[in-house]
Amino acid sequence: MDWLTLIVDGLWIASLAIMSSVSRQTFGRILPSAKVPMQFGLGGVPTWRASRLMAVTLTPIIACGVWLVLLTSGQTAPAGSSTRIIMLGTRLFIAPLLCLTHLWHMRQALKVLAAEGQLRS
Repeated sequence: MDWLTLIVDGLWIASLAIMSSVSRQTFGRILPSAKVPMQFGLGGVPTWRASRLMAVTLTPIIACGVWLVLLTSGQTAPAGSSTRIIMLGTRLFIAPLLCLTHLWHMRQALKVLAAEGQLRS
């Protein structure tokens, strides 16, 4: 099961790298004074905003914390137990889900900011 754990950890590292890269690019495109949409209502209208640093780093930081929690909780289970296998599957499922969520959020935020003229040209 060690090779499977390495593959899942590699997926997490790749997901975090993608989120970090997208965050870095997005941070550079947003004007320093802009407030970035953080949550969208049912109509697609932003319901609250945050500074650009918080907006682009919040999801990757949460994802890193989730990864560490899942990693440590899966390691405390006995080897070969069903709990360890379930935790491995959970880690396998959540990594791309968080990555896709971050990509969607950045895309939606850039759309709103472009319409408001808050992006660098």
